[in-house]
Amino acid sequence: MQADSWATGKRMALLRFLLGTGILYTLTNERCESNVTIRATSRTQIRGYHSSLLLTVKLRYWNWMLDWEDVTKAPVWDPENGFGGNGDPDVGESIVKGHCVTDGPFAMLEVLYLKSELKPHCLSRGFESGTALAQLGQGLRPQVLEDLLAMGDYETFNLGLEDGPHISIPRSIRGDFSLFTAPYDPVFFLHHTQLDRLWWKWQQRDLRNRMWQYRGLAAHNSTERASLEDIILMNNLGPDIKVSEIISTESELLCYRY
Repeated sequence: MQADSWATGKRMALLRFLLGTGILYTLTNERCESNVTIRATSRTQIRGYHSSLLLTVKLRYWNWMLDWEDVTKAPVWDPENGFGGNGDPDVGESIVKGHCVTDGPFAMLEVLYLKSELKPHCLSRGFESGTALAQLGQGLRPQVLEDLLAMGDYETFNLGLEDGPHISIPRSIRGDFSLFTAPYDPVFFLHHTQLDRLWWKWQQRDLRNRMWQYRGLAAHNSTERASLEDIILMNNLGPDIKVSEIISTESELLCYRY
């Protein structure tokens, strides 16, 4: 199923904004550790934050291209140096084919919502396996990503990213990661930082022609075309922002590079 072009509009831009405002996760594993240096000028804390905070941090990503043959065996799931592993089918109720994570730093972490329903439960994962997992891994192969990075059109690139790795990872992990409340699982941020990194790499290959490319449908089920002047609504998490303010990771609002 082809992804809706809404992703070509505001989703990637919003992702870039969230990643660029100071989220930090630390791993010691080489596959999960970024060489990114970020100077994040945080100006949009919970509404009413009035001062600027200059930070120098490293933002980690999960380079799942190294793990495409079986993402469930990636070092990111290590219980000591990573984020814990698969759910235990003998513990807790089933959540989207997942069960309670019982090892690592987030073992038995209680999360409050299931989609939009208040339903306290443990953080759940349920790794896919067999042929289904192998098929999902095809979208993470280095050559597939290289072919995407070679595409000169943003909409084609982004829909390829959406239909491939963006959906492959949550469908491989399942559990809470399968829902729009996926940020309950901290690996969500490692995954999406990698997506942002790939977007940045795509821009860097031809800055003159790619940096300001931004097109597709402006919103889900909309017929309007996306524009750099589109407003990203922050829903009281901070001031609303224009896409043009964050199309570059080195903008005044973000100020980071990979």
